[in-house]
Amino acid sequence: MEDPRFLMGQAHYVDDLNLPNTLSVAFVRSSYAHARIKSIDAIKALKHPGVVRVMTGEEAKKLCKPIRVEFPEKDFPGKYKACDFHAIAVGKANFVGDIIAAVVATNRYVAEDGVELVEVEYEPLTPILDPEEAAKPGSPLVHEEWGDNLMLTAKLDVGEVDKVFAEADLKFAVRFRMNRHCAAPMENRAVIAHHDPVLKQMTVWSSSQMPHMVRTRIAEAIDYPEHAIRVISPDVGGGFGLKCHIFPEELVLALLTREFGRPIKWIEDRRENLYGSYHAKDEVCYGELALKQDGTILGLKAKFIGDVGAYTSYPWTPALEPSQASIACPGPYKISTVRVEAMAVATNKTTSSVYRGVGLPAAQYLMEHMLDLAASKLKMDPVELRRKNLIPTSDYPCVSATGLVYESGSSPETLEKAVKMIDYPKFRKEQAEARKLGKYLGIGFSSLIEQSTFGFEYWRKMGIKNGLGYESAHIRVDPNGGITLTVGTHSHGQGHATVYAQLIADGLGCKVEDVTFIQGDTAMTPYGWGTWGSRSATAGGGAVINATAKIRDKMIRVAANLMEVSPRDLEVKDGKISVKGVSSKSMTLRDVAQAAVYTADVTADEEPGLEAHEHYKNPTPYSNATHVAVVEVDPATGFVKIVRYLVVEDCGRMINPMIVEGQIAGGVAQGIGMAMLEHIRYDESGQILTTSLMDYLIPTASDVPPLEFGHIETPCPISAGGIKGMGEGGAVAPPPAIANAISDALASSFGWKTIDRLPMSPEVIHSLTTG
Repeated sequence: MEDPRFLMGQAHYVDDLNLPNTLSVAFVRSSYAHARIKSIDAIKALKHPGVVRVMTGEEAKKLCKPIRVEFPEKDFPGKYKACDFHAIAVGKANFVGDIIAAVVATNRYVAEDGVELVEVEYEPLTPILDPEEAAKPGSPLVHEEWGDNLMLTAKLDVGEVDKVFAEADLKFAVRFRMNRHCAAPMENRAVIAHHDPVLKQMTVWSSSQMPHMVRTRIAEAIDYPEHAIRVISPDVGGGFGLKCHIFPEELVLALLTREFGRPIKWIEDRRENLYGSYHAKDEVCYGELALKQDGTILGLKAKFIGDVGAYTSYPWTPALEPSQASIACPGPYKISTVRVEAMAVATNKTTSSVYRGVGLPAAQYLMEHMLDLAASKLKMDPVELRRKNLIPTSDYPCVSATGLVYESGSSPETLEKAVKMIDYPKFRKEQAEARKLGKYLGIGFSSLIEQSTFGFEYWRKMGIKNGLGYESAHIRVDPNGGITLTVGTHSHGQGHATVYAQLIADGLGCKVEDVTFIQGDTAMTPYGWGTWGSRSATAGGGAVINATAKIRDKMIRVAANLMEVSPRDLEVKDGKISVKGVSSKSMTLRDVAQAAVYTADVTADEEPGLEAHEHYKNPTPYSNATHVAVVEVDPATGFVKIVRYLVVEDCGRMINPMIVEGQIAGGVAQGIGMAMLEHIRYDESGQILTTSLMDYLIPTASDVPPLEFGHIETPCPISAGGIKGMGEGGAVAPPPAIANAISDALASSFGWKTIDRLPMSPEVIHSLTTG
C-alpha cells in the first residue's frame, strides 16, 4: 500500500522539511579518544559572519539532564553500574567524536566553518581500547567514579556443569572475536526542532523508530511539559535498531530551539554516522562444549565480553548485547547443563548498543560454529549432529536452560525441509566431483531460534520496569465506511500500512484500500513503543486485531438492532453483515457506519460512533529457521563466492508472505555484510580508521546471491492471530552458515579450520590455508 509514494519520489524525510528562519547546527567533536577538556575558546567562531551561538557542555549541563539508565539493584540479574552521558561532554572526552560544543549558524556550511574556529585545549589521557585489557585491574578508567571499567557482570549456572564436562567423551574450547560494525542506514540520523514561544509548544522532527519515547525523554531531560511537545517521525530511511534511542543531538537541538524560538536543524553526514552513531557487537566470545561419542550434547559453557564503548544508551544500555547473547546461546538445542557469563566493558570507543539481532549473532556464531567443529572431531555429518540435538517439536512448550520460555517451534522440520530443498545428498556428490577438478565447494547450516516481541515478563526478569511490553492501536470508521488506523509502532521499511490493512480487512470484510494509515506523530497516534525487536507484527498486529474485533462486535450489534435479529444470527462476509443463510437480508459496512456515526442510530446502552482503542500486552513468542549457505573458496586468494543461500522460516501465521521474504532477504544481506565485509577499525591511539564507505564496506547487490525461501507455519498459541516476529533472524544466522561452509570447503585439503574472527575477509580465509 505504501510503495507508490516511495517509487514516485513522494516520500517525506526530515531533510525534506524547510521551515522559515531555520538555523543549522554542526558539532565540535573530540579528536582524542581520551582527554581532559582544559578550555574552550569560541571567540573566533562567534566573530565569523553567520555564526550566532556556541554552546558548551558546562552550559548544557545546567539546562539538561544527562542520558542515564538505572536498574534496581535487587531486581537486576547481575552487577550493573550506571553512568552519565551528557548532551555535550563535560570535563572529559571519552571517544573520538564525543561532542565538545555545538555551533549554531545561518546554514550548515557556516556552522562547519565555525567548528573549525573553536579552539579546544586538551590534556591527553591514555586510552583503553581492548575490552579484555580494560577489564583488568589498574587499566585506565573511562569513568573514574566506577573504580573499574565493568558496566555489567552476570553469571548463571544450571546443572552440574563441572561434572558433565569431567565425564564427557569429547570436550573442547574456542575463542571467537565478533567484529565491530554499525547500522549504516541509507538515511543518517536527522533532527529538526522548533519551539513556538507564543504558543509555548515544541515540535521535534526526528528520524526515529520510537517517537513517543523520544518525546518523553526530551521532556524529562530539559524539564519541559510533555503535553507541549510533539515529536514527528516522518518517513525513515532505515533504522535497524540504531534509531530506537534518544541521542545527545536531539537534546541539544531541543535546548537551542527553546533559546532561539526558531527552527534548528541537524542532518548527520556519513562520517558522523560512522564515528558518532552507536556501534554494535564487538564481542569476545569464549565457548566450551561437552559431548558423548554419539554426538549428544551434555553441557555448554559460554562467556561474552562486550566492548560497549564510552557511555550508556537509552532505553536498554549497551549491556543488553552480551547479556542477551549469554541467555540465547543454547538456541534450539536440548541442552540442560550450562554456565553462561556476560560482561559489558567500557572502552574509549564510540558507544555500542542495539542493532538487528541484539546478542543473537554472537550466540549463534558461537553455538553453530562449535557444532560443526564437534561434528568434525566426532567424524559425524553436521546435519546428523543437529538432528540428534534439536528440540523435538513434541517437546514444546518448554523452557531453555537459561530460562527462556519457548512456546512453540519446529526446528527439526525447518532443518529437514532445508536439507530437502538444497538436495543435500546430491550436493555432497557434486562437492566430491568438484574437488577432483580443484574446486573447493562447501556447505554450512545454521539453525536458529529467534526471540521476538519481548513482553513484560522478559523485561521484568531483566530488571526493566517501563512499558516496553505493550503496543497500541486506534481504529475509527467514518460515516461513509472509510477507516482510519493510528498506531504506536513505526514502519521504516516493514510494510505496516499493508499488513495492518490486511488484518482490518480480514476482520471487517472491507478492502485494504479503505484503510488510511497514520503513524509517527505523537499528536495523532496512541502512546506506543515503536518498532524494534521483531515486534510490530505481533505487538502492533495484536493491537490491530483486537481493536478490529471490537469494531466488528459493535457492527454486528448495531446491524442486529436495525434488522431486528439476534447478533448470534449475523455474520460478516464479503463486505456485508448478513443474516446467516439469508444473504439478501444484509447491511454494508457503510450502512452500519452511517447508522452508528452519522445518525447515532444505536440502542440506548450503546455509545454513538464506530471506533475502538486497544492496548495489547504482547507475549514473547519464538520463531525458528534454518539457513544453508553453499560457497566456493579460492585458497590462493582467500576469495569466497556464495553460490547458493537458502532459508526455511517458521514465523507462525504469515500475514503477507512477500513481506516475510523481503524481511529475510534484507536481513541476510546485512548478515552477509557482518560475515564478510563490515568492520570498524581503530588505531592504537583510538582514532577511527573507517570514516567513509570507501573504508567501511557494506554489501552491494553483487555481494548478495539470489535467495531461496521455504516456509513452515506453526501458529503461535499465545499471540493474537498466531503471529510470531521474524524481523531479525535473517541477519543473525548467515555468519555461522557461511563460516561452516568455508570450513567444509577447505576441510579435505587443509583440515577443518575454525574461523575465529569476523569479518571473514580474504586475508582471514587465506591464513587458514597457509598458517
